[in-house]
Amino acid sequence: MSAIGLVKGPADRQDEFRFISPDNEKLKAGEFVYYELNGKKVLCRITGRKPVRQFPDVYLSNPDIEPERILKAIGIVRKDFDLYEITASILGYHDEAMGFVNPRIPPKPGMKVRLAEKEIIEQALMKKKKGEPGCIHAGYILNREEDIPVVLDTSLVVSEHLAILAGTGSGKSYLAGVIVEELLKSYNRACVLVFDPHGEYHTLREVEGIQEFTEGDYRPSVKIFSRNDIKLRLSELEYDELLNLLPNLSEKMEATLNSIYRELSEGHFTAADIIERLEELRDSESLAESTANGLIWRIRRYLRDMDLIDDYRHMDLKTLLKPGQASILQLTELSDLEQEILVSAMMKRILKARINAEKGNQGEKIEYPVFTIIEEAHRFASRDSRSYDVLRTILSEGRKFGLGVCLISQRPSKIDSDILSQCMTQIIMRIVNPADQENIKKSVESIGKEMIDELPGLTKGQALVAGVAVNTPILMRVRKRLTSHGGMSKNAPAEWIRWTEKSESKKIAVKKDMRLFWDED
Repeated sequence: MSAIGLVKGPADRQDEFRFISPDNEKLKAGEFVYYELNGKKVLCRITGRKPVRQFPDVYLSNPDIEPERILKAIGIVRKDFDLYEITASILGYHDEAMGFVNPRIPPKPGMKVRLAEKEIIEQALMKKKKGEPGCIHAGYILNREEDIPVVLDTSLVVSEHLAILAGTGSGKSYLAGVIVEELLKSYNRACVLVFDPHGEYHTLREVEGIQEFTEGDYRPSVKIFSRNDIKLRLSELEYDELLNLLPNLSEKMEATLNSIYRELSEGHFTAADIIERLEELRDSESLAESTANGLIWRIRRYLRDMDLIDDYRHMDLKTLLKPGQASILQLTELSDLEQEILVSAMMKRILKARINAEKGNQGEKIEYPVFTIIEEAHRFASRDSRSYDVLRTILSEGRKFGLGVCLISQRPSKIDSDILSQCMTQIIMRIVNPADQENIKKSVESIGKEMIDELPGLTKGQALVAGVAVNTPILMRVRKRLTSHGGMSKNAPAEWIRWTEKSESKKIAVKKDMRLFWDED
């Protein structure tokens, strides 16, 4: 490809340089160019541009006279003013032996700069190719008319954890649907669990009828679990989780409950077992009547009335978690407290089952890796959440046991920075809030200031991808989903109009019926 510019010299940062170009159309911010170093094509990203020559102010003094007319009148060609100084950031090149390499050597003045072809971009930026085993085709390179796929490494996404961060209406749930689709394709056949607080993922069941998801005998499945299906055994709860369900306990009540829990926790126990033990202590006068009765009342009032907690029923992990299956836990009818308890207890149980499988321990086992997606993650991963401790443990240790997590949030500033920093791949969409941007900057090391500055300007469906699943941060547009999107916003004016038209039709029908009635009389 012919050169589009010549190197002028270094820029303000060590990994940047400037070059001069007459191009006013192709060289947009975010576009990829390259220069050659020792036979290697070093990929670079354009980060800024400014004109070298501008029209004199007097040429712009009259809005009714175009500057080109003045140039023509005095015999100057317009293209003499089309000259730009472009700033580019050095990314690196792909080496067969060493992988992605940043040369740390800026180009010399006068060296040619060329627009990067599709093959150079794909080879340098992506660890995987579209359609090969263990890939996630998430979208396409932004600012390119031709479709250059953005492909993530599935193994690194699911084992090193993923964060999808975006403002409201930016398309984060849509993107999550794309990722689940990719995970259910034959080249991944993943085991996926989704905690869905808003009921947005049920449309993924459509994959069962789409030919593109099948291969040979492989057929993916999507299981939807509603409120009546979501159950936790009381004996599965840790003491702190049980404590969170019973409000306003005195110190004596807490000490008594702790003692009974430790006594019963070696096996299966029910709410009735706890009440029976409290009655025994009360009747033997080992425990004050007020303390015993207070605890008994709370257990009957809160544990027995909570649909989530059951003495005997629970969700079987082998039914819930299978390769080639996505299980959707619809949390829409659960209270915030129940949702936090569910996330905490289920994640802890899955982690324990994975540890048992990996270490050959006795007890419940899951023999294959599991990938969990947690929507509204700021509600579960803040320091004030009841599920904080278990998520912090899993984000720091889960990768060793094949338990991966995807956190999805519109308020990253509310997610604990220690947890967020453990998500080694990040997909960030439009974010305007300065506090959210600052938390991302602190927690995500691979994103520089110039990329953070891009976030407010992104539109719906555009995203910044960074972290271990790609070689360098990439701006992309999310690909179109193969299934319907279940999180579409309501079109309020259309529904109001439809409702009033329906109401008017009913009134007219009633009036007609009344006229017929009186006519008959």
